Amino acid sequence: MIEKLFDNSSYYLNIYAFPMFVTAFLVVLFGFYVFFQEKNRTSESFLICTISAGIWQAGVGVIYLMNNAALIIPFYKVFTFFGVVNIAPSIYFFTVTFLGLFPSKKRIVAINYAIALIFYLASLTTDKMVSGVRELFWGHYLTFGILSAPFLIFFCALFILSLYLYFKYLRETEPGIKRDQIRLLLISLAIALVAAVDFLSCYPPITVYPFGYLPVLCFISLQTYAINRYQKASLSEIFRAMEDGIVVTGKNKRILEINACVERILGVPRQALLDKDLMDVISILGQRLEDPEGTKNFIEKSLGESDQIIEDDIGFREPVMQLNIKSSPIIGRFGTISSYVMVLKDITKRKEMELELKRYKEDLESLVDVRTQELRKSEEKYKALVNHAQIGIGIHQNFRFVFANEQLKILLGFNEEEITGLAIEKVLHPDEKKLILKRALERYNGLNPVETYDLRMIRKDGSIMPALISNAVIDYQGEKATLITIVDTTDSKLRKELELANHELEMFAYSVSHDLRAPLRSIDGFSQALLEDYQTQLDEEGKDYLVRIRTASQRMAELINSILQLSRLSRCEMKREEIDLSALARDIAADLKASRPERKVEFIVGERITAIGDIILLRTVLENLLGNAWKFTQKIAEARIEFGVINKEHKVIYFVRDNGAGFDMKYEDRLFYPFHRLHSESEFEGTGIGLASVQRIIRRHGGNIWTESAVDQGATFYFTLE
Repeated sequence: MIEKLFDNSSYYLNIYAFPMFVTAFLVVLFGFYVFFQEKNRTSESFLICTISAGIWQAGVGVIYLMNNAALIIPFYKVFTFFGVVNIAPSIYFFTVTFLGLFPSKKRIVAINYAIALIFYLASLTTDKMVSGVRELFWGHYLTFGILSAPFLIFFCALFILSLYLYFKYLRETEPGIKRDQIRLLLISLAIALVAAVDFLSCYPPITVYPFGYLPVLCFISLQTYAINRYQKASLSEIFRAMEDGIVVTGKNKRILEINACVERILGVPRQALLDKDLMDVISILGQRLEDPEGTKNFIEKSLGESDQIIEDDIGFREPVMQLNIKSSPIIGRFGTISSYVMVLKDITKRKEMELELKRYKEDLESLVDVRTQELRKSEEKYKALVNHAQIGIGIHQNFRFVFANEQLKILLGFNEEEITGLAIEKVLHPDEKKLILKRALERYNGLNPVETYDLRMIRKDGSIMPALISNAVIDYQGEKATLITIVDTTDSKLRKELELANHELEMFAYSVSHDLRAPLRSIDGFSQALLEDYQTQLDEEGKDYLVRIRTASQRMAELINSILQLSRLSRCEMKREEIDLSALARDIAADLKASRPERKVEFIVGERITAIGDIILLRTVLENLLGNAWKFTQKIAEARIEFGVINKEHKVIYFVRDNGAGFDMKYEDRLFYPFHRLHSESEFEGTGIGLASVQRIIRRHGGNIWTESAVDQGATFYFTLE
């Protein structure tokens, strides 16, 4: 059989096979093209889909070339049907991956492939899937048996389910690029369903020329286009995490996409800006702009045919604000401008600082110009004036320091001997050295480069110091020099001292709590030994005392463990990543149910709730909040616990709600203090450390937590994250 498969006499030239081979080659080529563009789960699932379609089309093409009917059925079973049976599961796999549903649907994906494998094995081992071969005008074609009906139902069901998911998300997605991608994928999948016409001729006496290769090719082509467009459009997801405003415009000056920061900066809703001409946006902003005409000129210049990056500062009156706007063209594959990206940065505070530095620099320059002669005669007086300044002041000639005041030496960590004659490049960050030296040279040559800007400096110990620097060319001891003023923009000294004090306090609490564990274990152990070894020598009152000693020591051990836990929350390193909070909540709910299977508790967990944060710390938050809800509903016959999210005033607010014991809101201020409890231990067990831990974690994430409750009315805990 194998020898006949590779025997030339088993084949003949058939032009109907040519479209099949071309289609197979192109769809696999598209699959690898998408895969190598960006290797991720979406491109991997698409590659599996295209390989399956390619096997199908190539296998049918080979069958068209065969003149030996005895070879066709085994070849179809082993090779061609392998591609056919994997197409529908692969399309569903790609659909849920593209829509971000794979974590919740991966079990269904695995089941689909398992069902496909069963059909494939049934085809290999029986004749109930493929029953025979008949000859039609385009070549030999298979006839299907009784098992083909459930297979085609399975095949079409996955197609329809994929269409439903696309349609559902199309309705839920706001207008924009991503919605256009989903619509295109929906259309392409509907076209692909037409390829099922190839199965009609497998049921005699129906005879329909199998033109399914055309919808398959259209389907894969449109999917390839949509994926590439989506990869670009996915930048809008990154936009939401950026602190700067991002505006994407087309060549026609209409806004394609913005991030939430633009809404916050401009004070205009997103829907009012999308698809608007940038000139219309200027009209919307109205009199808030300090210079509307200048802004229009900037937009005209930045959206021209030039491929240069254009930058300018724009002022606002109400509220007073300064924005730095940088416009960059996006160059397409063929070297032409396809769109533009504008980055909006709020530089109000920086401008205020620059103004202060400029005034200080002007005062210094004036002082240098007016008092040069006097300062030469009274150098000590000059040094005292500069050395007592609260900002770093230095002078360099030929790119080497010739003077540094005390504050600059403190900032950089050098003494007088070390900094005098030191090349300025030694204190510049390697990534910024070339640009800053270029500006200094231009300043020496009489040009006007940027005088005030942010930079990173390297201290003597190698640490990096972010700073704001201002430059001015002066005459120093008869030669041209550069006067620099430097402000350290890292955290203030007061904040550092506070952090140090907090750190020392945390370490003290950790050390004391850790050291108390050993004596407590001894007390508990010896008390237990007395009870076990001398119980006959103790009366009931003595035994009761020992039991109380053990109970108190164990209680204190729990409190110490709680203190250690609270201390670790402040010392552990945070690793931010995107987290599926819905999945975490379901895992915790399952653990709680397993601990008390006799309880009837309804858990309601919202779908697709995500956050950016440390997964270990946020799991601790949900464990405490859901655990509290579980604990305080234990006396409720039909308990109900809910985890969800609401959007209010452009903020994402998470919540945990229960219908348990609740509490009086007048005690709310005590709720998050360590070891403060609103219920007695005999009523509800606990150490009073859980909510204090939750508050600390949420504050480390830049968020806030609050609650609403009433006695016997349940409680709701709300929290936000940065």
